[in-house]
This record gives sequence, C-alpha cells and structure tokens, in this order.
Amino acid sequence: MIYDERPPPTGLRGIVTSLWFLDTARSRPFEKILPQPSAHLIVNLSAPYRLFDRGGVPTTVSDAFVSGVHSDYLVIESPPQIRHVGAAFTPAGLARTTRAPAEQIVNRVEDARTLYTDVGPLVTRLRAAPTPSAALDELASYLLSVPLAPPDPVAECAADALASRPETPVGDLAARLGVSHRTLIAHFRASTGLTPKVFAQVTRFHAFVGAARDATGSPDWGALATAAGYYDQPHVIRAFRRFTGWTPSEYGRLVAEFGPDEALFVPLAELPTTPD
Repeated sequence: MIYDERPPPTGLRGIVTSLWFLDTARSRPFEKILPQPSAHLIVNLSAPYRLFDRGGVPTTVSDAFVSGVHSDYLVIESPPQIRHVGAAFTPAGLARTTRAPAEQIVNRVEDARTLYTDVGPLVTRLRAAPTPSAALDELASYLLSVPLAPPDPVAECAADALASRPETPVGDLAARLGVSHRTLIAHFRASTGLTPKVFAQVTRFHAFVGAARDATGSPDWGALATAAGYYDQPHVIRAFRRFTGWTPSEYGRLVAEFGPDEALFVPLAELPTTPD
C-alpha cells in the first residue's frame, strides 16, 4: 500500500482539512462507508467505482466526484486496485468552493464537473503525475485556484463548537453566538446542508466509532457510549442501526476481522440488496 497525506496549504486552511493519495489493492469487492462529518473531493485514477442504492441498483461514479457530508452510510464497489487522490473539507468548507448550494450536495455523490470548472484538465494532470507528492501538489494548486465564497462565521463557529461538544443544545449554542435558534439553523443548513442537530448526531457517532476503533482489546461499549453522550444501550443500538445498518456487536465483529484501519470503510464480501 502507498499512502501519503499532508495538511492543506495556508490558503486552504479552514476549508480543507487534509489532502491524501492512496494506492492499494481492495480487501473485498464492496465497502460500506460510514457517515462522517466532512465532505470529500476525490479524483479516481483507477477503474471506475460503482455506488449502490438500498435496492442494490448501481450507478457508475465519475472519475472525479464530490461526496458531501453524509448522515447515512454509502455502499460502493471498489475497483480491484484503489488509486485516487483526494481532499477532505471542513463541514462548511466544501460549499465555499463549489457552484452549488450545500443542500444539493449533502447525502449525495456528485460529478465534480457539475460543481467545479476545468476538472478534465485536472484529471489529466493527476494521471500524469510521476509521484504521489506531485499529485498532491497538483490537487492543492487546483484548489487554491478555485474562487471562494465568503465564509459564514455563524455556521463555522457552530460547526467547530459541535465538533468538540456535540451534546451542546442548539438553543444554547444559538444564544452563545448571539442569534436566534431559527437563524442558526438557517445559516448552518446553508453552509453544510444539514441541521445542527443532525450534524451533532453524526459527529457524536463518528467520535464513538473512532474511540471504539482505537480501543485496545474488545471495546467496552458501555463506557464508550457514556463517554460519547449516549444515555443507554437502546440509544446506542438505534444510532448504530441508523448510521451503519448493524448492531454494535455485529460491527465489532467486522472490525475485529478486518482491523481498526477499516472501521470507517468496512469491507463487504457481498452486496446488501435489501434495506438493513
């Protein structure tokens, strides 16, 4: 496996959180990607990906695509050799770089050509890049050239606050920022595509899964749930069912089988063809 990751250049800080290059063989044909409180731009340098809806109907994904912030999981079929270069955005960062409203991108995978200009030449340059570092240089240079919409301080401050303390009541957060509850929701939805409440739920679950991934030995689900702000076992199970389609124990077995590196991108030998 070849993996190279770097922080964004100065001009992209607060918009992009990281740039990466990945070249590896897939471990299973399919993959369930769990919800994450960030959005991504990915240029695929290998064979095409396919994205599946809950009925198992496939859609071939463009060689350059944007995956918005998701409050649901995705199921994809990876190419035999995964080779791509990508950028991860802050929750409100993606909308500042695209030509579409955030609500058009959330919970969707979109062809990057509908959101950015000059994507074709970028793909050509990335395919010709001689090294992972050179590919990352090209992507960084491209993103630095993209015109930026003005930031929304209300939405960005709210996202930062919820990322660190997702249990914060939205009303309390609005009062702290000096806006009404309704105004905060409007600003947040316009910048991220989600409401603050849903974003907080995704953030809490993402942190919970990350803590379970990093735990040594078998995870203590009760302790992890309490630390994440889940108030009882049914609350945890409902969150797992919603965000993964599995129970915590089912998910734990898969992580034990494939290892912690696969905790957010879970390999699947078979495609789920009916809703979980």
